[in-house]
Amino acid sequence: MVDELEAARQALKRKIKELKAYKGRHSSFTTLYVPPSKSLTDVIGFVRTELSGADNIKSKANRKNVQDNLTAILSELTKMNEIPETGIVFFFGILEEGGTNKEIREMIVPPAPISQFIYVCGREFVLDELESMTQPKSLVVIVLIEGGKLTIGYLKGKHIELVKNEDFYIIGKTRAGGQSAKRYLRIREEKMQEFFKHAARVLEELLLDKLDQVDAIVLGGNTIRAQEFLEKSGLDYRIREKVAETIIPVSVVDETGLYQAMKEASRVLKETEIYAERQAWDKFMEELMKGSSIVAYGEKEVRKALQQGRVETLMIIEDKHDLLEEFIDLTMATNANLMVFSTHTESGAQLKSFGGVAARLRW
Repeated sequence: MVDELEAARQALKRKIKELKAYKGRHSSFTTLYVPPSKSLTDVIGFVRTELSGADNIKSKANRKNVQDNLTAILSELTKMNEIPETGIVFFFGILEEGGTNKEIREMIVPPAPISQFIYVCGREFVLDELESMTQPKSLVVIVLIEGGKLTIGYLKGKHIELVKNEDFYIIGKTRAGGQSAKRYLRIREEKMQEFFKHAARVLEELLLDKLDQVDAIVLGGNTIRAQEFLEKSGLDYRIREKVAETIIPVSVVDETGLYQAMKEASRVLKETEIYAERQAWDKFMEELMKGSSIVAYGEKEVRKALQQGRVETLMIIEDKHDLLEEFIDLTMATNANLMVFSTHTESGAQLKSFGGVAARLRW
């Protein structure tokens, strides 16, 4: 079974890259986003009204470009029986190349529903909403805590983004004895409590407005301090409910520590894309170590297996730009499962050492 989401995501990325490269003049490019909630009749009426109003554009060249694009869009709309389930986007333009005009006529039915009706004429195509569809929707928040150190990262799909990395001053431990030592320790603990409350405020500011997008929050760093943070920070209960039970020990609380925690988080949170990637890679390595004939790696061997329709799961590293387009097309044509590995994960690094492409075969 094809991983339709991943295949659609990669195909859309390729098309967006192509559309981004086009640069027009003035109003030579027309973008029209039609959400599924819009009726076809209303959209046709809108385009006809805009086409009629285009007569008022002063520049002859601009007027012609807008009219040509709208006429072409209207022609396509009148051929349709209804708006597709996820909507449709029109990217129609006139591109001037070497003294001649080239027509751009792209219609895209997106993998996810379009949220709003957009009509824009300009020098570039409007691609923001489509670009957002190429990004994984799941969000795992990794929070690393040490005495006075706080690092927060967003794990989106298989990529980690550093969001916060800050120090909060807490006086160091002392070896002095007597009353002064007790007072010193009390002051230090008070500062630690201030730090915990500060960390809670940071998380609340970052997450409360988008908690519906957060799948889970994973704590790490110094496990004792992280547990104290949960117990003593007064963290908002809505955020607290998202915190995973397992706290991940990480030796360094900084951006490097985030990458360490990311590997462990994939084991804690079995719904993440990293976990799925790891599982697929482990199965591949298990078959390879057994000397099984149902695995292949390297560009030449995998391409041959794809062409023969033997591939069950294709694993390819995301920076293999030269192969991605060809191999994605082959997986879709042969109903193979597609997995695009991140360059930042452990399994991604291992795949890279095998030439960046590997496969588990059907036979």
